[in-house]
Formats: sequence, C-alpha cells, structure tokens
Amino acid sequence: MGKTATKRRKRRTVTPAMQARSAASKAAANELLHNYAVACLNNPEEFEAYRQAAASLGWKLDPASSEPGYSLLNIALLLAQRPGLTHCAGFRDWHAQGRQVAVGEQALGTFRRIGRKKTDEAEDKPKDGQDGEEKTGRNRGYYVKRGTFDVSQTVPRERCPHCGTEPDGTERSNAQCPPTCSVFLPREGVLPPREYVMDLLLSQISDDEPEDGDA
Repeated sequence: MGKTATKRRKRRTVTPAMQARSAASKAAANELLHNYAVACLNNPEEFEAYRQAAASLGWKLDPASSEPGYSLLNIALLLAQRPGLTHCAGFRDWHAQGRQVAVGEQALGTFRRIGRKKTDEAEDKPKDGQDGEEKTGRNRGYYVKRGTFDVSQTVPRERCPHCGTEPDGTERSNAQCPPTCSVFLPREGVLPPREYVMDLLLSQISDDEPEDGDA
C-alpha cells in the first residue's frame, strides 16, 4: 500500500515586531474611523456622502457573507483614507476588468478577520486539533490588510471601453482616462438605512475595537 504524504501549510512565525506593526496599524485605522465618524455626525452633507459612497461601492449588511461588497465599517475606513471613492477592487480584480494600478499609488487598508468565530457549542465543547490535542474555540480577531484601490488609482491596461483611452505602450503605462470618462462615475446601488449608518458611526466614537461582525 502506497504511503500518502499530507502536506501541511507551514505556520508563519509571528514575531514581536510583527505584532507591534499590526497593533500600530489597527490603532491608526481606529483613529481614522473615529475622526471620520465625528465628521459625518457633525456634517449632514458628509453623512449623506457616506451613504452615497456605500451605495456606489456596494455595501453588505452581513460582513461574514460570501456576497461581493464591503461592510459599512470598511467603507467608512476606505473613505477616511481616500474621500470620493466610487468603485474599489483588489490588484487582480482590476486586471480582470482591463485596468491596472497606476505607478506610485498606495493601497488602501480594510479590516480583515483572523481566527474562527467562537460559537456557543464550541465554547462548551473543545475541538480536536490536527496534532491530536484538544483545542478550544477562539474569538475572531482583526488586522488591517492593504490591497484595495479605487478606480481613480488605476489606468487602462487595454483600450478603455468607455472613452477609448489606450496604454502608452510602456511596460507600466500611466495613460489615464479623462476625468469625464464614465468609468469614474458612481455606480447605482441601494442606499444603506440612515438609522443603521447612524448607529455604526456612533459606535466608532466610543473608541471601542470593532465588534464581531462589524468588519
């Protein structure tokens, strides 16, 4: 009988320096969210701009769902980093859409989950780990991952179907569509309820960490 070798993914060693960088990144993101929430709550126009941006970017009520889109918390964080967003995607997704990230553009950060959600059943009943030892469930944590770009940070990697702009022939073309190109226009979408947005913004001025299900 042949021996089947099972490859296990090597766990990345988390160093104190990495933990410090992650903590600093989360602290900076929470400060951005706090300031953005204050601005929205004090300015009705900013509040409505947030709702409009959420409709354009594609918001989802359940952050844990597999549906495309961003949680309202992450949309607030994106807007706090770069106001006026209309359509965001990752590096590869932009390639699939015929665009590429322009030279020199900095990625935007969003909250991502790590770990597994602790269910009521998991709290009472430990699970066996791969190494045969019993392992208890753990709450999900959060970190800030950079890898999101707005359409304004991208350029055509092939002929733009909206305005006809083409790459300039260089390896990293920076030929940009004109500001009037419809690729930059907000997308149509459903506005998030005012009450839900209000509750989310108020929760950010309490200086609490993101709750489970918010990111």
